[in-house]
Amino acid sequence: MRSLSAPALAALSATHAVVVQLVRIDFPSGTVALNSSNTDIVYGGITFKGAYGLGTVNVIDDKPGQMAGLQLELINVDSSMVALALDSADQVQGSLVTISTAILDSGTYQVVDVETDWVGYADKMIIQEDGQKATVAMSAESKAVDMLRGQTLTYSDGDQRSLYPNDSAFKFVISQSDKPVVWPNKRWYFK
Repeated sequence: MRSLSAPALAALSATHAVVVQLVRIDFPSGTVALNSSNTDIVYGGITFKGAYGLGTVNVIDDKPGQMAGLQLELINVDSSMVALALDSADQVQGSLVTISTAILDSGTYQVVDVETDWVGYADKMIIQEDGQKATVAMSAESKAVDMLRGQTLTYSDGDQRSLYPNDSAFKFVISQSDKPVVWPNKRWYFK
């Protein structure tokens, strides 16, 4: 756990602390950035559009040894958001999703500090429409699933040379495999 900066501590100790959630989805076609407040927030050169209370993010439930996913949802969205979702619908899977908590100055509503809460990959997006309003839901898996993916390289000369062309450290691995290693008897060392 990291310690908070002095301006962040001052903002949190004010009579009216302002904390918002930032959601950033990096689609190949572009970045979609939303926040849980009613106003747009600029952070890191990106404008996080206000979701006006229409969005939800499931509780981030990180436990040791578990890689829980998340559900993100925008309800009662207008046609422009549905169009944005449909434009990126074929590129959803594998897009980077970052959930952060931002502490804002209560007077100026400028970002004082940001803490990244969760990072993962978008899995699928579901759009439901009733003719007037629509719901856009997205599921995402934790970035920790990368640890479960196997290593594609082996301890072989070919794989080693693909990384380092002049390294011949594994040149004789195959010719030396299954050869018995004979060690001298312990009395040989005490002569």
